[in-house]
Amino acid sequence: MSRSSVSFNLLDERVRRWIWRQGWTDLKDIQENAIPFVLAGNSDVIISASTAGGKTEAAFLPILTSILSDRGASGYQVLYISPLKALINDQYRRLSDMTAEMGIDIIPWHGDIAANRKIRSLKNPSGIVIITPESLESFLINHERFVIGAFSSLQYVVIDELHSFLGTERGKQLQSLLARIEQVTHHHIPRIAMSATFSDYDAVKYFLRNDGSMPCAIPQQGESNHEIKILVKEYISTKDIDTSIPISQEIYRNLRGSNNLVFANSRGITEEFAVQLSDMCEEKGVPNEFRVHHGSISKIERESVERDLQRGEHPITALCTSTLELGIDIGKVKSIAQIGTAISVSGLRQRLGRSGRRNEPSILRVFSIEGNDAGLLYDLRCNLVQNIAIIELMREHKYETPSINRYHLSTLIQQILAVIAQFGGFYPKEGWTLLCQNGAFKNVTPEIFLELLRSLGDNEVISQLNTGQIVVGKLGERILKSPDFYVAFVSPIDLTVINKANSKRIGMIQYIPQIGKVIILSGMRWLVESFDEATSKIYVSYIKSGGVARFAGECIDIDRIIAEKMQKIYLTDTIYPYLDDHTQAKEHLNQSRLFFHHQNLDKTSFLQYGNENYFFNWAGTKANRTLALLAKYCLNKSCDFESFYVSNLTEEDIERLRKVNKPDVTKLASILPRQHKTYQKYDYLLSDNLLNLEYAKTYLETDVINQLLSQ
Repeated sequence: MSRSSVSFNLLDERVRRWIWRQGWTDLKDIQENAIPFVLAGNSDVIISASTAGGKTEAAFLPILTSILSDRGASGYQVLYISPLKALINDQYRRLSDMTAEMGIDIIPWHGDIAANRKIRSLKNPSGIVIITPESLESFLINHERFVIGAFSSLQYVVIDELHSFLGTERGKQLQSLLARIEQVTHHHIPRIAMSATFSDYDAVKYFLRNDGSMPCAIPQQGESNHEIKILVKEYISTKDIDTSIPISQEIYRNLRGSNNLVFANSRGITEEFAVQLSDMCEEKGVPNEFRVHHGSISKIERESVERDLQRGEHPITALCTSTLELGIDIGKVKSIAQIGTAISVSGLRQRLGRSGRRNEPSILRVFSIEGNDAGLLYDLRCNLVQNIAIIELMREHKYETPSINRYHLSTLIQQILAVIAQFGGFYPKEGWTLLCQNGAFKNVTPEIFLELLRSLGDNEVISQLNTGQIVVGKLGERILKSPDFYVAFVSPIDLTVINKANSKRIGMIQYIPQIGKVIILSGMRWLVESFDEATSKIYVSYIKSGGVARFAGECIDIDRIIAEKMQKIYLTDTIYPYLDDHTQAKEHLNQSRLFFHHQNLDKTSFLQYGNENYFFNWAGTKANRTLALLAKYCLNKSCDFESFYVSNLTEEDIERLRKVNKPDVTKLASILPRQHKTYQKYDYLLSDNLLNLEYAKTYLETDVINQLLSQ
């Protein structure tokens, strides 16, 4: 180890010995720079570096040093929050290796861990507990008498893959859980956040601690000279041409023989490509290296794919959704592929970071697909340009700003019930102080909180005693007893698919298929034999042909920075070297630019295409959803929208909208029916007014529209 390493010399001797055994000659920049901040223990710390960039060691080398210097502490010293059970198991193995000769206890805590192991840990808590937000919620409610003893000596809270929590219901639940722990233990605990995809650090700081009660340090991650190789191919879909066939052939030709991850935007797409690739392997008489990994296949199969990737004993290419986007240890992955259109900069960066370990380049292939029946979108080659925009933003290290100002009233309902379950009840002012003023829901005013309590009372979720105390109501009792209460987000209703031949669980689907139909699941085709309504089980048998892959899905809003970048790409003549010549991606980009200029979109925001008018504003999905509602409210015009335009709007319409008195954003939300606004788990319990407030805060963006209309 270099003698110039100041941080190395700050570490405990036992930690230094572990580093020597790894054969390290020096610390990585992020480790060198983070260690002093973490050791000091007087600030939150954001550790941002690429995947496999040494973030875990940057956090835990100093944390282990701190634990070793305070062996007399009673209770857990580190609360390690992870988004996935698989990631918990991974980090448990890593930390167990690091601490093998240090005598530090580590307990993984999730639903698959034996109850007696948890009880033993509760009776003598020490060291590190690794847990999901949902299991932590269960811990606070079901082990309330242990909470103070377990967490009173906490030195650190570590949050892994923080980006996966930002702006989500799980993230708001996590914020509330951490605030509740600090209120019980009566001291601030440094929070260490790790992720690979941060750019707006102010938003991350606010998410990490929204009351500013501790400073936040951001160690420099250092310059990276890691090589990245990118190739973008474009495929044109027609009524007669199925683009999945040439893309599958490309994947087979280039990825077979090595470990790779192929990402798609839906579970159905991964399944369809997996069966095509399996068919190709069978036709050519070679072993099938192509496997499926997503949330609807069985846990056994998911873990089998992860294990085979990690061991590297034979080549595996996993067709996956975001399930393999996070930092589960899957060993050495040669390349990443994206089927279709990338939808976020941070997501693509996270995916790319899964390849290129051990001094090899990161390789990204993007198979962009354009439908020639899409009219205007085809002429503009929007999917190709969106892919280029996201790649360029990724290269510039510019990521989406996380949405951190939502109310999250659905999660607040869950937290109200959780606090009642933990403490037996609360008075309204106490509840607001605990959860809002001093908790995670800071933008929920006393007025909104009281209206929420009234709404919950009307639905018998809660009840108020003569003393004024809020306690659980009839419906609230049923919700609390539900096995998925600890989960803040919507869990789809899954039907289990069982292989009739061996009674093994294949996975889950969200619809009841017809008897005799063929479905695709876990990369294979299955004939539906029967459905047991009492147990929600579908029995199937293997079949070699036919089938469709259907799964529940959701639309993703495209951020404004992507739409604005798309406009800049049209306006320039930059030639991107990663565009494939063979599929004419460069030529098609040039054609789209010619169309853009021919339609004068470089000079005006308005376009008439066929019988339709378009207003091009490059404002992002949320802003254009808002503009479409504004047109409906003020002009009685129905408009479709994309992230970069709103249809059915003329220059005269925009001029009229500039002059009218703009309604309050909640009035815009009010013109939508309730069923179009109930997205989150407990939204159905909200009054109309609260539902409009929530929808407006989450899915609309008036500031951008007001700015556009004032120009």
